[in-house]
Amino acid sequence: MDIRTPADYQQALDQFTAWMDHEPADLTPMLALRDAISAYEKGQGYELPAPQTLVGRLELEMYRRKLNKKNLAALLDIPASRLSDVLQGRRINLDLAKRLYKRLGIPADFILSSVA
Repeated sequence: MDIRTPADYQQALDQFTAWMDHEPADLTPMLALRDAISAYEKGQGYELPAPQTLVGRLELEMYRRKLNKKNLAALLDIPASRLSDVLQGRRINLDLAKRLYKRLGIPADFILSSVA
């Protein structure tokens, strides 16, 4: 699929949203539409701004890696309740900071500036 106009883009978003609500058995067309939407957005400069907070960065990593909170907690080897605390903006300790750096690739300077 090729998206060329804002009207095409809106129609593609509407279709994708409908598929998100009622996932089709064959995901191939949905994934192709996702890629077309992404290509159009990049071509139009619809880039998301980089997150400025650790919570924002964690949410972005969850989105990029297609992880829910339970999966992210398992990846970081922390209890889900601890992850919930972090996502609510509570402070992190050095051990968790190291895990964020090693397992998610979040730059150490970003982590340190977020907890200061």
